[in-house]
Amino acid sequence: MKSYSTEKCITCGRETVSVVKTDDGYICYNCYAEKRNPSKKKRVVKHVEADMQTEFFDKVFKIFPTLPRKLLFAVPNGGSRNKIEAANMKRQGVTSGVADVILLIPKKGYCSLCLEFKTSIGRQSDEQKEFQRQAEACRSKYVIVRSAMEAIEMIKEYLE
Repeated sequence: MKSYSTEKCITCGRETVSVVKTDDGYICYNCYAEKRNPSKKKRVVKHVEADMQTEFFDKVFKIFPTLPRKLLFAVPNGGSRNKIEAANMKRQGVTSGVADVILLIPKKGYCSLCLEFKTSIGRQSDEQKEFQRQAEACRSKYVIVRSAMEAIEMIKEYLE
């Protein structure tokens, strides 16, 4: 029976018998093929707006402990879903463009406060602009916020 020696790949560090000898050492066939014909890298999606919203909810009830928790909520109208899940949510009434966070407390002549989280360069979609138009027509205050602290300041200003 023939015995094969294993070598350690200088790229990934795995021990394998499938190696290519290079000037620097051995490289496994998987790493060699990747270097010769790199796969298309998936676009890395940064969830900056989601991170801002998470930070907001981490802080808001500490800053406003008497704020009714059920009246400040996030709307699950974004994110990636498979086709079946997206279709189910649409049938259940999830609508694109709705503000990210809604506070259902009437103040200062407004019936609610709608917060839309955007990055420093983020822009509203056409659906979001239409939601803003309809919400403001029904006496809701609609604000685009660019950070968790800005959102908290808007809540503070709204509730004063």
